[in-house]
Amino acid sequence: MILNEKAVTRILPVASGKGGVGKTFVASNLALRLAANGHDTIVVDLDLGGSNLHSSLGLKNTNLGIGNLLSDSKLKLSDIVTETPFAHLKLIPGDVLVTGVSNLQPAQRRQILGALEKLDAEYIVLDLGSGANFNVVDFMLMSNSAFVVTVPQRPAVINAYGLLKNMTFRALQQTFSGNRKISGYLTRVLKEKRPGGSPTIREIVDEIGEKETRSGKKAKDALAVLQPKVIVNMGRSVDDLDIVENLHATVEKNLQINLECLGMVAYDRRVLETTSELEPVTEAHPESVVAGQLERIAQKILQSDNFPYMPLDLEAYKDTYELARIEAEDDFAGIQQEAETAAGAASLETAELIELISEQKKQIRELRGAVRMLTMRQQ
Repeated sequence: MILNEKAVTRILPVASGKGGVGKTFVASNLALRLAANGHDTIVVDLDLGGSNLHSSLGLKNTNLGIGNLLSDSKLKLSDIVTETPFAHLKLIPGDVLVTGVSNLQPAQRRQILGALEKLDAEYIVLDLGSGANFNVVDFMLMSNSAFVVTVPQRPAVINAYGLLKNMTFRALQQTFSGNRKISGYLTRVLKEKRPGGSPTIREIVDEIGEKETRSGKKAKDALAVLQPKVIVNMGRSVDDLDIVENLHATVEKNLQINLECLGMVAYDRRVLETTSELEPVTEAHPESVVAGQLERIAQKILQSDNFPYMPLDLEAYKDTYELARIEAEDDFAGIQQEAETAAGAASLETAELIELISEQKKQIRELRGAVRMLTMRQQ
């Protein structure tokens, strides 16, 4: 695992517990904003079996990708790094129509993991698949600051929790892979199939400590390193942060890790429009509230010298969730103002149209009158 606060190249995995929450949208636009600020960035499509990151960047599906890397032993990861039209941004495409690579073998995962660590960039953004399988979780654990994207809806948040639970459990498995006693215990936990029979991560750590005191401390230290962040996408009101704050409390209680919030990205119909037109929203609508929110998330990363540890002004707000709420209040006020301005413009256009029609009717009446007078004179 790479500790981003100590690394020259910072790896930022972007994952989600379920599909359809805008994970690729966030990953692509976040990479764009990091690059737009002058930082060499590589964005990698690791959503194997559903690769479409290139589309989010407005690029065609014509370059070699991860699928080719896995099917051709002569290729290296550096061979499939692709230039993009955006300064400081490069892309590694996904399977690119190569079949059979959605379920990676452990050796293949290790191959990609090792190659990613050797890439030359300041930031490497990984667009991972959705769900909580090893393909996702092992890439999440490439660094200690994975991003989890969710929408403020109960099913999505529950899946986000499941993803984080699997991530922490996998971190313990990796930590104790050389300890037969603790590794055997974790294997037994994994095989537990009874409903409600699976213990929480906190309970697992406590059990490890009872078996071996030193291992109990090692387990706590392994989890303390993890600093995942949540990004709320498609928010429609400030109150949408409530369910994510509940997630934060549950994660802290049961998983024994700190889940901070990087912010909210508001719902905007223009996102769907730009996606269908294969154009990033931050490029198509740079003045929009959504573009500003994505830029702000990028700045939180860039302005934190020891990211994922972020400097917080605890005199102004108590934690990242209260900060996100303050930001969201300002953002939705801006969205409301945009809507009122647009409505005013529409009303003005309607009034101008009515005036134009009235003027045309007047001119028609005058023309008819002139024609009538001319006809009467001729008679």
